Amino acid sequence: MWRLTFPVLGAILFGAHLYFWGNYLLLPIPVILLILLFIPFRPVCWLWEICLICFGVEWLISAYQLYLRRIAAGMPFALGTSILVACGILTMLSAIVFFSHKVKNRYPLHV
Repeated sequence: MWRLTFPVLGAILFGAHLYFWGNYLLLPIPVILLILLFIPFRPVCWLWEICLICFGVEWLISAYQLYLRRIAAGMPFALGTSILVACGILTMLSAIVFFSHKVKNRYPLHV
Protein backbone atom coordinates (compact mmCIF):
# COMPACT_ATOMS: atom_id res chain seq x y z
CA MET A 1 0.00 0.00 0.00
CA TRP A 2 2.07 2.88 -1.29
CA ARG A 3 -0.53 5.42 -0.14
CA LEU A 4 0.56 4.91 3.46
CA THR A 5 4.11 6.06 2.66
CA PHE A 6 3.53 9.67 3.70
CA PRO A 7 1.82 8.92 7.04
CA VAL A 8 4.53 6.38 7.91
CA LEU A 9 7.23 8.86 6.96
CA GLY A 10 5.48 11.51 9.05
CA ALA A 11 5.44 9.22 12.09
CA ILE A 12 9.12 8.34 11.66
CA LEU A 13 10.12 11.99 11.28
CA PHE A 14 8.06 12.90 14.33
CA GLY A 15 9.82 10.17 16.30
CA ALA A 16 13.15 11.71 15.27
CA HIS A 17 11.78 15.12 16.28
CA LEU A 18 10.85 13.82 19.72
CA TYR A 19 14.26 12.18 20.10
CA PHE A 20 16.07 15.38 19.08
CA TRP A 21 14.17 17.52 21.57
CA GLY A 22 14.60 14.96 24.38
CA ASN A 23 10.95 13.88 24.76
CA TYR A 24 11.83 10.26 25.40
CA LEU A 25 8.57 9.50 27.22
CA LEU A 26 6.51 10.34 24.13
CA LEU A 27 8.77 8.39 21.78
CA PRO A 28 6.69 5.16 21.95
CA ILE A 29 3.64 6.91 20.43
CA PRO A 30 4.89 6.84 16.81
CA VAL A 31 6.19 3.29 17.31
CA ILE A 32 2.82 2.10 18.62
CA LEU A 33 1.07 3.82 15.70
CA LEU A 34 3.32 2.01 13.23
CA ILE A 35 2.47 -1.31 14.88
CA LEU A 36 -1.26 -0.53 14.88
CA LEU A 37 -1.09 0.05 11.14
CA PHE A 38 -1.07 -3.72 10.65
CA ILE A 39 -4.47 -4.11 12.34
CA PRO A 40 -7.25 -3.87 9.71
CA PHE A 41 -9.79 -1.92 11.76
CA ARG A 42 -11.27 1.52 10.90
CA PRO A 43 -10.66 3.13 14.32
CA VAL A 44 -6.95 2.70 13.61
CA CYS A 45 -7.42 5.12 10.71
CA TRP A 46 -9.20 7.58 12.96
CA LEU A 47 -6.42 7.35 15.54
CA TRP A 48 -3.82 7.94 12.83
CA GLU A 49 -5.69 11.00 11.54
CA ILE A 50 -5.90 12.56 14.99
CA CYS A 51 -2.27 11.80 15.78
CA LEU A 52 -0.98 13.16 12.46
CA ILE A 53 -2.83 16.42 13.01
CA CYS A 54 -1.43 16.63 16.55
CA PHE A 55 2.05 15.85 15.24
CA GLY A 56 1.72 18.68 12.74
CA VAL A 57 0.61 21.11 15.43
CA GLU A 58 3.65 20.12 17.51
CA TRP A 59 5.90 20.79 14.51
CA LEU A 60 4.37 24.28 14.19
CA ILE A 61 4.78 24.97 17.92
CA SER A 62 8.43 23.93 17.68
CA ALA A 63 8.89 26.21 14.67
CA TYR A 64 7.50 29.15 16.62
CA GLN A 65 9.74 28.40 19.60
CA LEU A 66 12.79 28.14 17.32
CA TYR A 67 11.83 31.44 15.69
CA LEU A 68 11.60 33.19 19.06
CA ARG A 69 14.92 31.73 20.29
CA ARG A 70 16.74 32.68 17.10
CA ILE A 71 15.32 36.22 17.09
CA ALA A 72 16.30 36.71 20.74
CA ALA A 73 19.84 35.47 20.06
CA GLY A 74 20.20 37.58 16.91
CA MET A 75 20.74 34.52 14.71
CA PRO A 76 19.25 33.74 11.29
CA PHE A 77 15.93 31.97 11.60
CA ALA A 78 14.48 31.56 8.11
CA LEU A 79 15.84 28.16 7.09
CA GLY A 80 15.20 26.25 10.31
CA THR A 81 11.79 27.74 10.84
CA SER A 82 10.70 27.10 7.26
CA ILE A 83 11.83 23.46 7.48
CA LEU A 84 9.81 22.91 10.66
CA VAL A 85 6.76 24.64 9.19
CA ALA A 86 6.99 22.52 6.03
CA CYS A 87 7.24 19.34 8.11
CA GLY A 88 4.20 20.38 10.13
CA ILE A 89 2.07 21.19 7.12
CA LEU A 90 3.06 18.02 5.25
CA THR A 91 2.42 15.90 8.32
CA MET A 92 -1.07 17.34 8.71
CA LEU A 93 -1.77 16.91 4.99
CA SER A 94 -0.71 13.26 5.13
CA ALA A 95 -3.83 12.58 7.22
CA ILE A 96 -5.85 13.01 4.01
CA VAL A 97 -4.57 9.60 2.87
CA PHE A 98 -6.94 7.87 5.28
CA PHE A 99 -9.97 9.29 3.42
CA SER A 100 -9.05 7.31 0.30
CA HIS A 101 -11.45 4.53 -0.72
CA LYS A 102 -8.67 1.96 -1.10
CA VAL A 103 -7.41 2.66 2.41
CA LYS A 104 -10.96 2.53 3.78
CA ASN A 105 -11.44 -0.84 2.06
CA ARG A 106 -8.26 -2.09 3.72
CA TYR A 107 -9.50 -0.94 7.14
CA PRO A 108 -13.17 -1.99 7.48
CA LEU A 109 -15.44 -1.10 10.41
CA HIS A 110 -15.83 -4.74 11.44
CA VAL A 111 -13.04 -7.20 12.09
